[in-house]
Amino acid sequence: MSDYHGMTPAEARRYLQERMETEGAVLAYETAVSICRDPKASATAKASALKALFYVAGHDGKPAPDRDKPVSEMTYAEAEVMLAELKREHAAKSSDTATDIFD
Repeated sequence: MSDYHGMTPAEARRYLQERMETEGAVLAYETAVSICRDPKASATAKASALKALFYVAGHDGKPAPDRDKPVSEMTYAEAEVMLAELKREHAAKSSDTATDIFD
């Protein structure tokens, strides 16, 4: 058992991952925007913040996966991305509910 609020290490990792994906993402976004708007920030800091904002928004020069495309028409890379997303969603759902033998 971990001493992190009585959680097991796996529970603590899931809890922290969720906070990083939500609170951490909001904080990172707000920080990057404030750097871009700060007239005293260096050009290097602004460029780095802009690059991070564009990358996270999906403007990294790579085509975004088409969610409505039939699997039979996807490239191998597109199918891999979609499979990884489905696995993450499944893992999140299964960790939220207790699994029963009859589920």
